[in-house]
Amino acid sequence: MPSSSPNCLVITASLIPLLTLRKRAKSLVLVLGALLIAAVLYPSVGNWVWGGGWLANLGLNLELGHGFIDFAGSGMVHLLGGVIALGGIVALGFRSPSLPPLQAEREPARMPPVHLPLLAILGSLLLLVGWLGLIFSNPLYMSNEGVPASLIAVNIVLAAGGGALVAMLYTWFATGGADVLMAARGLAAGLVAISAAGPFVPPWAALIIGAVAGLLLPLGIYFVEYLLRLDDPAAAIATHGLSGLWGLLALAIFADGRYGVGWNRVGAEGYLGIAGQGVSGYFVAPGFQLDLPNQLYAQVVGIATITIVAFVSAWAFFKVLSLAVKT
Repeated sequence: MPSSSPNCLVITASLIPLLTLRKRAKSLVLVLGALLIAAVLYPSVGNWVWGGGWLANLGLNLELGHGFIDFAGSGMVHLLGGVIALGGIVALGFRSPSLPPLQAEREPARMPPVHLPLLAILGSLLLLVGWLGLIFSNPLYMSNEGVPASLIAVNIVLAAGGGALVAMLYTWFATGGADVLMAARGLAAGLVAISAAGPFVPPWAALIIGAVAGLLLPLGIYFVEYLLRLDDPAAAIATHGLSGLWGLLALAIFADGRYGVGWNRVGAEGYLGIAGQGVSGYFVAPGFQLDLPNQLYAQVVGIATITIVAFVSAWAFFKVLSLAVKT
């Protein structure tokens, strides 16, 4: 049902940090944290991004491209959830005894174990199907005229495949064997990254966006757990936060100008002196003008806003609640 799609998004945004913090905080803290996300953070940021708020109107008010654009939730859902997870980890303690000790001889980091690889593969395939259903059933996405449904579907599949393939090849190169769970997470990372720019980029760019997300995933996991020493058992920061950030920036690079005419009420009659030009980045189609750095500035402002609001709110909330529950 179309009306259920927005509910799925807020549930996803709430579950991302809860899966990471489930062993770090008491149940009451987690329930109240989910309430904070669902009742305060997600609606507030959603109004700024999808409700015609100030981030969406950066193009009208400050002439920053077409304003901040996040088509299907790379920032609204995944960057928000990943940063909230980071804020909760910092508030509740940087590390836990479950973290592996630092090796004096710099041994290669081990991949997370896969206890049920068949279920991991099946779950990732179902995730791809569900992702397509979520987008095409959501009126927030598909009510805009000129949204290319077929292009969105192709881009989603290509980005998912690119993310899974590169993540698997990286673990094969780094450890000598393909890692099933990393490939499944790479597929998810590719889906997260393409969600921001699905209707605005050509298929070759979607494949690159997913591939880069698949490469950033194992590097991000290593950076978070082995260098920053943060305990993130669900890999929420790398899978959702980092992939969402990359996807938002990728829009300002790969949007080719063919779609998104009049997006956020910018350039309905013509944009950059060209009639029919839509959301544009650096690699534009022939006949269109590139829109850098304006669209990039809009994306950076949106990323910074979501990151700061989510981290500060989550850190303060989980810190105060954890202390209150202990007393």
